[in-house]
Amino acid sequence: MRIALVSPKWNRLVNSYPPLGIGYLAAIAESEGHTVAIFDLGLAPDTPLEDDVARIVAYAPDLVGMTAMTNNYHSAQQTFALLKAQQAAPLLVGGPHATLFPERVLGDPNVDYLIYGEGEEPFRQLLRTMAWEGVRPDEASLRGIAGLCFKTTAGPEPDGLVRNDPAPLLHDLDTLPMPARHLFELGRYPLYAPNGERMVTLLTSRGCPFGCSYCFKGIMGRKYRQHSPDYVLREVHTLVDEYHYRHLYFIDDLFTFDQQRLHEICERIVADKLDIRWQCLARVDTVSREGLALMYRAGCREIHYGIESGNAEVLKRIDKRITHEQVRAAIDWTNEAGIAAKGYFMLGLPGDTEETMQQTIALACELDLDLAMFSLTTPFPGTRLWDELVARQPDVEFNADFTQAFYYCNYDSLMKPFFNLSEVSDERLGELGSEAQSRFQEAKRRRKYLHALGPRLGGAAYALSNVRWLRDLGRRLLKGGRLRKVKGVGALGQDVARESVDEQWK
Repeated sequence: MRIALVSPKWNRLVNSYPPLGIGYLAAIAESEGHTVAIFDLGLAPDTPLEDDVARIVAYAPDLVGMTAMTNNYHSAQQTFALLKAQQAAPLLVGGPHATLFPERVLGDPNVDYLIYGEGEEPFRQLLRTMAWEGVRPDEASLRGIAGLCFKTTAGPEPDGLVRNDPAPLLHDLDTLPMPARHLFELGRYPLYAPNGERMVTLLTSRGCPFGCSYCFKGIMGRKYRQHSPDYVLREVHTLVDEYHYRHLYFIDDLFTFDQQRLHEICERIVADKLDIRWQCLARVDTVSREGLALMYRAGCREIHYGIESGNAEVLKRIDKRITHEQVRAAIDWTNEAGIAAKGYFMLGLPGDTEETMQQTIALACELDLDLAMFSLTTPFPGTRLWDELVARQPDVEFNADFTQAFYYCNYDSLMKPFFNLSEVSDERLGELGSEAQSRFQEAKRRRKYLHALGPRLGGAAYALSNVRWLRDLGRRLLKGGRLRKVKGVGALGQDVARESVDEQWK
């Protein structure tokens, strides 16, 4: 069969990462002997959808598979309708939104099949059934595929929808083929290391045993599963040797969870003399001073930590299960190891007040972070945060407005929260988002002076740098080449350049 796998457009945003989920499905399909093409419509948000659909139709697929998240589901629906109007191949939908609302999604007249939960094994079984019986298999065969939903005309189901039992989670992830990256246009994804070189993502584990109230676990579950170090090193070597990447991003939720596995992966990277630089996500309670030093030797140059709040009671309310002492220790150890630290913070969490959010901003400014990202809390269906919202506001439900559910704060415009769970007004919450960014950047600028020149001289230089006419004079002199830089510090009144991070990534 010819199979088209589609990732829909996002609302005005370019997709930064290859959607590895459909990359794994493509690899499954190829291993079954099928011909596959991937169409990531999120790479070209401004291209008319009609043009995107024309490319898919021209491929002449026998089956179209599409993934969708809640905040791009309406884009997916538009794609369904256009595809069905122009070709006869059955349409299969999976991903987070299908897992959350299988009956609602399958109720769309343009959708033929739906897979909920972890998709690789149900997809494999569906392909085998289609290969044996054709693209419209007998209902009795379809009823034997765990994790599959479909429409029936002859069954006893009153709504005409069949929802099979869920498929068990994959126990041995090493049985999966590597995602079919050769089917992606990898050079088009705007993912770069700090030094400007291209970066690629990989996923080495699934599941998370922690219970943070804002996190969706409907697909990967709470059971932690992982690829073996052998598998991880094979994939890393493939990315380096065949795809010629030197910069990697481990996008596991818990890459540092299993310390023994982490240490073996790092030691083997060192032993194989792999000249790579990489970054990962981590919890502050899953790192150690010794482990971070080893990670640096293996090429780790940036770690992203979910810190979320500067208030202990708010952290407890969202079941984060970390302490600020652990946060400070992890950031100190990370800097000590020579690794850049990035912190993620959430504003507008349940119980957040003006005071607690000021504590969050103050903590971000206090910590020696190279980067910080602030988001306005957005509850999504399938999370405990959403359940708590619905309990308080029973009339809340998923609707088309979720296409506007973008939550990362920026410098250019004042954001309005999609749902406000805090104790402050929408307007004030948006103001705090912008204020958090500017205050963090100013604190970071001050730290650079102190790091470069020491507490006394650095403090004096920073104070002078805030005198506007001195800043302007320094810029003019430096631009004219009349003053040289010393250890990244330019003329008096100039900001200190970003310390060492770009060099570390080279």
